[in-house]
Amino acid sequence: MDAPELREVLVPLYRASADNKRQLAALLEGDHSGLLDRLDAELEKAFRTSGRLPTIKVGGAKKALTAYLKVAAPADALDAEMRYVEAGVMCLHVYGDWPENTYASMKGVFENALKRAAALDAKDIPFKRLERLVKNADAFGYGFSDQIAFLYDEFLEKL
Repeated sequence: MDAPELREVLVPLYRASADNKRQLAALLEGDHSGLLDRLDAELEKAFRTSGRLPTIKVGGAKKALTAYLKVAAPADALDAEMRYVEAGVMCLHVYGDWPENTYASMKGVFENALKRAAALDAKDIPFKRLERLVKNADAFGYGFSDQIAFLYDEFLEKL
């Protein structure tokens, strides 16, 4: 496509939604801050530990995480995935048990984070942060604690 044709496609996409604006800005301008801010806002909504009760609805947070992962550098993507799981575990400590599907979502994000970490240089892997997360995730329901510990042990063995 030449420039005017491309503009005819991009301008309506940009104007269609705030999510599109953030995604296009991240891709075209290299500015990921809007996507990261959106992720933080969605994590606060889903897993807030102060003020009103959390929603425990992770759909918005997962969508925001997915959008950010599309444009983030590997280490930044790992950080975002860790934020997601850490926010969920912190919420568990404050409010206690919740539905099994939320545990499954956090387990899946943690598993992806470990795959991403395995692709990094060993010096760039946040081992202390991962170990703290595994420790903090201990003693929760539906086998979540065991799954997190098992995934981390398996990750360490593969390294």
